[in-house]
Amino acid sequence: MNLDDALQTFIAEGRELLEEMERALLSLQQAPDESEAVNAIFRAAHTIKGSAGLFGLDHIVAFTHVAESVLDEVRGGAIAIDAALVATLLACGDHIGALLDAVAAGRLEPDADLAQNAEPLLTQLRSRLGAGGAVAAPERGDS
Repeated sequence: MNLDDALQTFIAEGRELLEEMERALLSLQQAPDESEAVNAIFRAAHTIKGSAGLFGLDHIVAFTHVAESVLDEVRGGAIAIDAALVATLLACGDHIGALLDAVAAGRLEPDADLAQNAEPLLTQLRSRLGAGGAVAAPERGDS
């Protein structure tokens, strides 16, 4: 398998993970205490982040890391799932999908318009994290 094939596999798997993430998020609207759904959402974000890192897609890693950090806090019970957080995470999934679409179109570098679209989402996510929304940067090789 060459690099282009591997990248296409990453894009296809990323899209599948986003679909799983969306289904799990929508299920949380009916049963917000469902830890299995929260774990599935976290795993999807974690896998996309790790795979993006393998291809040096640091802008995808950085965005997804913030969502993953919020999800980790949800898993740990520090952040409660509510309708606003579900809506934010659904929008984050859409944004990650747009990032994958850009990669699929051959744009491997960060896109200024997509980065601008990410800012309100990042602000919402960071507001959930407390301590000023500080998120430790993902470590190289962190997946």
